[in-house]
Amino acid sequence: MAASTQKMLLALRGSQAHWLAAIVNALDEALRDPDFGPEQRAIVRHLLDAGMVPASVARAAEARFQRFEQSFADALPEPSESDWPAVTPPTPPSRPKLTLVGNEAA
Repeated sequence: MAASTQKMLLALRGSQAHWLAAIVNALDEALRDPDFGPEQRAIVRHLLDAGMVPASVARAAEARFQRFEQSFADALPEPSESDWPAVTPPTPPSRPKLTLVGNEAA
């Protein structure tokens, strides 16, 4: 394992690494997608080098991402109550029947 990989793994263990983890996860998925070509990679590099995302770009990206998410929602059928298995409440364990034994002499 390369030293830079070890450094990244250590950084991802930090309690404040949630954004780093989200970005690395998204980048991993993007790099596996053949549609994420050199032009889009250059844009990501430019944004990182600039150290900021222009507000208009952020708004456009948010709108595009919402359409992307909606495409998944549109592809999935609406769940209905009949899709869920019937749940029956658990039956409590039966109590043992106690028989009192008395002493006739008492």
